[in-house]
Amino acid sequence: MRIWSYNDTGATIRNASVTTSLPSGTTLTPGSRQDCLSPGATDPARPAGSDTCGEPVNDAAVWSGGNLTTSPSAGIQGRSTTATSGDLITGWSYVRFSMTAPYADSTTTLAETASLNGSGTGHPSSSGTITVSP
Repeated sequence: MRIWSYNDTGATIRNASVTTSLPSGTTLTPGSRQDCLSPGATDPARPAGSDTCGEPVNDAAVWSGGNLTTSPSAGIQGRSTTATSGDLITGWSYVRFSMTAPYADSTTTLAETASLNGSGTGHPSSSGTITVSP
């Protein structure tokens, strides 16, 4: 699963955080959460291949029950793996993690909206979308 965010402001958005909830009936795969920068991406359906991904994020710090609140840059280039807010640079970035959904099969796609909040110059142009498919 990926939650994509896009910052088209030309400036870093400070104190940004990504929030969402796991869909009903799903469970997080422990240790699977990771933030990635994908500056070469032009399509949020797939990464660019030149991504910079950080260390796995501390699940206990960013997940509470089925709710995620995390920095879009946690664990990247030495940043804290427990951060719930941080910098969102210009371009595409994403949060990725694995989960199990007992009802997913080869034809099921489930979309859920995530939110992205931050302060500073401008605003992100997209709130990000979670798409779950087998």
